[in-house]
Amino acid sequence: MISYFALKTAVLILIGLCVFLVGLLTMRHGLTQATSQKMERVITRLVKTPTRGLLTGMIATLFTQSSAAVTIISMGLVAANVLKFTDTIGIILGTNIGSTFTVGLLSLNIARFGPYIILAGVILYLLGISRKHAPIFTWRVKSLAIGLVGFGTLFVGFHLMSTATAPLASSQTFIRWLLLARVHPIIGLFAGTIITALIGSSSASTALTLSLAQSGALSLLGATAIVFGNNIGTCTTALLASIGGTRPVQRVAVTHVFLNVAGATVFMLFIHPFTAWIEWMTKDIGTQVALAHFLFNVISSLLALPFVTQLVWLLEKILPDRREFPVA
Repeated sequence: MISYFALKTAVLILIGLCVFLVGLLTMRHGLTQATSQKMERVITRLVKTPTRGLLTGMIATLFTQSSAAVTIISMGLVAANVLKFTDTIGIILGTNIGSTFTVGLLSLNIARFGPYIILAGVILYLLGISRKHAPIFTWRVKSLAIGLVGFGTLFVGFHLMSTATAPLASSQTFIRWLLLARVHPIIGLFAGTIITALIGSSSASTALTLSLAQSGALSLLGATAIVFGNNIGTCTTALLASIGGTRPVQRVAVTHVFLNVAGATVFMLFIHPFTAWIEWMTKDIGTQVALAHFLFNVISSLLALPFVTQLVWLLEKILPDRREFPVA
């Protein structure tokens, strides 16, 4: 039978997670509207080489706060024959790096400033409404204000999750389960994959992982394995979006999965020296988790970048163009 403590903790974590997701979606909407409503045009113009594609994907993810959204935009451009499949690989590698921005900020322990950030966003929104003679300026100010409100809400949600997960450090049942992830990191890998696939946001699932680690309920080894799994779980959105798509579109989705699974697999083989290296660099568990997330994405993306040509060849062999039969 589920205890009152477990039920209360689960509900509080769920509330905090929902608030975090609302903040993330609001920030995503505001920043996208403020920067450009023509993200497709920006991506099309900047993507010329894999390296430029990586930088484009990273910057686009910083503004949209969604690696999945940027990947789906790229898939849409491939479906419209605006981009080639080759162009999207650099973008996908860049989105993985851009997704580390939010988690890095959360690790700075500034969640208490969330309400003040929301207040600043509301004031900025009201200032935007008051300017009647500059419609373009007003629109951008209001969009930035919405993004700022979402940014503050994101911190409030993270604070709620951190408060809810703090008692878990003293729960013997929870500790026994987490010890399994510590002894067998593969359990953490699968847990991160499943949670992110269900939530639909690697930033949210990584924030939850960060809050558990900061509460003392999760070791760096277990948290790192979950972070690796989060990167795999975020591929679900792209896979679903590719159903019924053209061969190039399906290649983009499969590339997203292949790169993230390959990166997680390689890093899982070296997870013990990797976490030992991070522990040597810093002793703060929050910074350690954020650093693990950052280094994993940056290193795996940079290592894959020189092999774009070989990857294109492999994917075209695995998913060849469909044969067109002439109509009688």
